Amino acid sequence: MTSADDDGIRQALLQLLEANPPDEEKLLARFESRRKEGESVYSAILYILTHLSFSETEAERHWRRIRRHRESLRKETHRDVGLRVALLDYFVNVCHELKNPKVIEIAIYESTARSAVTDGLTGLFNHAYFLSALRRETQRSKRHGLKLSLAMLDLDDFKHLNDTHGHLAGDGVLMKAASLMTQSLREVDIAARYGGEEFALILPDTPRMGAFVVADRIRKRVDEHFRRRKGGPAVTMSGGVATFPDDAADLEQLIKRADEGLYRAKAEGKNRVTVIGGERRQHPRVPVTHRVTVRGEGHAAAARAKNLSEGGLLVSFARAVPVGSPLDLTLRPRGGIAVGVRGEVVRVEPHGAQGRVLYDLGLRFLAEPGGPSLPLLRRLISDV
Repeated sequence: MTSADDDGIRQALLQLLEANPPDEEKLLARFESRRKEGESVYSAILYILTHLSFSETEAERHWRRIRRHRESLRKETHRDVGLRVALLDYFVNVCHELKNPKVIEIAIYESTARSAVTDGLTGLFNHAYFLSALRRETQRSKRHGLKLSLAMLDLDDFKHLNDTHGHLAGDGVLMKAASLMTQSLREVDIAARYGGEEFALILPDTPRMGAFVVADRIRKRVDEHFRRRKGGPAVTMSGGVATFPDDAADLEQLIKRADEGLYRAKAEGKNRVTVIGGERRQHPRVPVTHRVTVRGEGHAAAARAKNLSEGGLLVSFARAVPVGSPLDLTLRPRGGIAVGVRGEVVRVEPHGAQGRVLYDLGLRFLAEPGGPSLPLLRRLISDV
């Protein structure tokens, strides 16, 4: 019971069993009819009810025998003893897999099991579970060729909040931030308290832009909620997003890259989400602040250059532009001559700041007639 797919099946079966135990056969038959090929339904249900682990083939064989055993007991006792009694008698007295079983309510057992993997204050998963879940999801993404994104979120200036308003107020902020977080996620997403005031979001089958939208939505909700509370502390959150396998080759690198994004968000003013890109630079870049006019699809708009190299340009723009789009740009250095360039968008990095979303566009210069000459670009760079 280690894969993400099996965990999903297990949770769905638990909901069925806890919702209406007397009708378990109908509920399980309905679930089985909907299951996808290759899913481990039989091993999942036997693990839930007995905590015994079987391969799916073994579990299905036991399941058929349990069904027949139940029918035998019905004929002998002239009543339906139910699935659970038949299952217990089968494993204790027929195949002897259980030697000294203990009967416990599923809801009680699951509550105890959940407490071992959750944070007592926020109710989110704890650090240990986060690492095991991220390892599992990384393996699943690698196996199926899927994108997996990780968002690291941190409450800004939390120590100052604790020092000013007290630890009880700080605990309240942590609990509310966790609640706002879980309200913003899908069932398959995993939210964990990474440590202190830092949280982690595992977002399966989610590309970079989708992960940014989720993380920035949480940031905005935290900001708006605490801003509306009169007399309460102002609370904001910063975040970093990285995506597997685009930005990292394994679990450790993915955490490190998402942390880099978080540190950049803090350094750039806090209350924002920064996305790590997978760019591999071939030319050294230098920071610039040139004004830029961007033309594409018949529209012109202003932008601001952030850095420049002989191979490309990074600009901050008000909207996302699809990767692969050609753009005409005019660079206007202070006190210099305007230079026209043509480039292709090779990456897009969203970042949120003060309720506004901007996009860093990475462009590769296109070698076309009339494009920027190498000496001219070198002069622009040397004048910085």
